[in-house]
Amino acid sequence: MDQHHELDAEAATWVIRLQDAAVGETDWLAFDSWLARSPDHPAAYDRALTLWHEIDRHAPALRQRIAPPHQRQYSPRRYWPLAAGAALAAALALGWVLHSVGPGGPAVDLYQTATGQRMNATLADGSHIDLSGSTHLSVALSTDARRVTLDEGEAIFDIAHDTARPFIIDAGDRKIRVVGTEFDVRRRGDDLSVTVRRGVVEVSPLDPSQGQPIRLMAGDRIDHRIGTAATRASTISADDVFAWRSGRLIYRDRPLSEVIADLNAQFSRPLSSADRKTADLRFSGVLVLDDEESVVHRLTLLAPLWSTSNPSGIVVGARDAAPQ
Repeated sequence: MDQHHELDAEAATWVIRLQDAAVGETDWLAFDSWLARSPDHPAAYDRALTLWHEIDRHAPALRQRIAPPHQRQYSPRRYWPLAAGAALAAALALGWVLHSVGPGGPAVDLYQTATGQRMNATLADGSHIDLSGSTHLSVALSTDARRVTLDEGEAIFDIAHDTARPFIIDAGDRKIRVVGTEFDVRRRGDDLSVTVRRGVVEVSPLDPSQGQPIRLMAGDRIDHRIGTAATRASTISADDVFAWRSGRLIYRDRPLSEVIADLNAQFSRPLSSADRKTADLRFSGVLVLDDEESVVHRLTLLAPLWSTSNPSGIVVGARDAAPQ
């Protein structure tokens, strides 16, 4: 188990431990000590607690899925904390998929990966989704449409052809519509991009008054800032964009802020830019995703950057400006 998974396992243990009715002052003091031990611990605990609440929100369905048959009828209330805790630990270790059914609507599958994790999912219609680290999306398949909501992260979609059921992705203020194709959607904060490797994709505003649909074909990419009308189209090597799936990040004249956001989805220790000037630097190069220190070191060799570590993470800045 690597360091990141160990930290998530510790956080899951604390979430489960603090749900116990017998928890006392000694437990809380130990928890406070654990939180203060590293700046990574509060963030890991927040991730685990968020997932705990998500599991608990779907408790009725999960109780039936998780509890052993002899306990489903007799003591699900007593068994639930233990079962949910096991589900939480497994979910944090492997990424997670949660199934629920909305009132009167189709089943919704929720997929989430932690920092540095990847997940491969095959949908019931035969479509495939590869999720990068720190990605959260939901999928609802109905008789007349296949719908995904990408809340955060990056994913490659290989869509099974079905003219009767278009595949629609909602990402921020944009809607991506396809019938059968392969493409990448990246949403990090308010930055959204769509890159097509095969087939045709249509990207349009959720509000039709905000602009016309844009049709993308193989090798086309759009970059959009959520909340604005601006959308920039370009031609790109789709293989470069898809390279994260094999553990590499390839950039050709991209802003350093994009590189930093991508690396923060892969490593738990936060990476940030010293100032706006650094964030706006253009970067071209290939970064192999092994360990974070090596990646940052290579980044400073490929670009005119310095790096420094502090208790909050790693900071990079332009070489013509002295470290603060």
